[in-house]
Amino acid sequence: MSLNTKEQREIKKLEKAQSFHNAKNYFIILIIVLTIVYIVDELASNVRGTVDSFTICDLFNTTFGTPEYDKASGTLGLVTTACYLIYLVSPFYKSLADKYGRRLFLIINTLGMGVGMLVAIIAHNVPLYLVGVVIMTFFTPNDVQVIYLMECAPKQHRAKLCSITKGIALISVSLLGLFVKLFVDRENPATWRNVYIIPIILAFVIGIAAIFLVKETPVFTKKRLEYLKSSEEERKAKDAAEKAAADEENASVMNAFKYIFKTKQTRYIAIVAILMSIATGYTGKFQNMIEVGVARNAITAAGSDTILMFYPIINGIFTLLGGFLTDALGRKKSALILGLWAALGLGVFAWGCSSELNPYITGFAYGFSIAGLWSISDMLFFVITSESTPTGIRASVVGSMQLLGMVGVGLNMVYNNVVTLIAGSMNLPFVLTVSYLPLMAISLLIMMLKIKETKEIDLDNVAVN
Repeated sequence: MSLNTKEQREIKKLEKAQSFHNAKNYFIILIIVLTIVYIVDELASNVRGTVDSFTICDLFNTTFGTPEYDKASGTLGLVTTACYLIYLVSPFYKSLADKYGRRLFLIINTLGMGVGMLVAIIAHNVPLYLVGVVIMTFFTPNDVQVIYLMECAPKQHRAKLCSITKGIALISVSLLGLFVKLFVDRENPATWRNVYIIPIILAFVIGIAAIFLVKETPVFTKKRLEYLKSSEEERKAKDAAEKAAADEENASVMNAFKYIFKTKQTRYIAIVAILMSIATGYTGKFQNMIEVGVARNAITAAGSDTILMFYPIINGIFTLLGGFLTDALGRKKSALILGLWAALGLGVFAWGCSSELNPYITGFAYGFSIAGLWSISDMLFFVITSESTPTGIRASVVGSMQLLGMVGVGLNMVYNNVVTLIAGSMNLPFVLTVSYLPLMAISLLIMMLKIKETKEIDLDNVAVN
């Protein structure tokens, strides 16, 4: 077997990476870098929603609560919804990490988030701002840092490290509230750009640092070295096997959808998952709901900042608790409790946006609500779906279920913006609450009556009913 110069260089590079995997302090450095990347991911995912009303007032030269604002908000929201079509290419983009390695895409995604945020803040017109939104939307959902953790962490600490880093990242969103407090002047809406500055700097610094501090994962390194050191005949056989697997995976997507809708358990899981995805709609307008309270003098500017800083801490704490609850009580009981968290929290949050409720209570309510909501979503899309699907088609069914969830998210985005256009932003707390609370109740009722408990399921022996 003869290797060309390019392959020889790649082998040396991968062998050097292997020598780092067991080096002293490398794993600690890796966890620190991945945690900061996770923080950047959460900041980039949430920053636009945190300053949504200020952005609209600036780009459209309008005032919150006016008919002009409502028209601008609804129209921009509907156009932004179309930007999410970029998700359609996301599976193809994600698959490149299997071919070219995790490290390259960890760096590209982190720098890409920084570029997206940078384009957004230099924009002084809607088209360029939308370019920034598209870039952010493309790079934020890939979560390569999670794959890194799964492939680098010791098996006995894998779940724990994923939970801890996720909790830290969720709590870090409170920094956005602090940045609003420090950098936004309500008399000058253009100052919304200042909230992006530190996340942008953090994205570029940690993205560049990852080039020097992070090596390829042990799993990919081993697989790639085996391929490069194999003979020409072995490579052809592996390539043929991978092509056959890819063809089988494409066929599996159709089989997955057939399985979801033909099997009673997964059919009802899909119905509940879509309804819950629609019910997440108020999370896209939460900052507008808070600004309604400010406009009505029910919430002070300082109170608004307090809510924005406090809710992520509550969200992080109760998201971690939700994971323990699921294992302790079973899927259905914990879903009922988490659903009650979401519903109760939403009711109190909406009340707080319309009355002089203590901002800490309002912030607690919102954090409590979304912790329950996202915990149920994770349970439906990953845990219960996995425990209701045979091994041979499980990955395809989980992936297909997530696509159905995106349909629900698209519907709630359209609904939110149509409601803004028709009912006006000042009525959002009431209209969104009375719209989404019944959906939560219907979802939980279907789950209690139609979906079977899966806690004790043996994943290697899932029975199809």
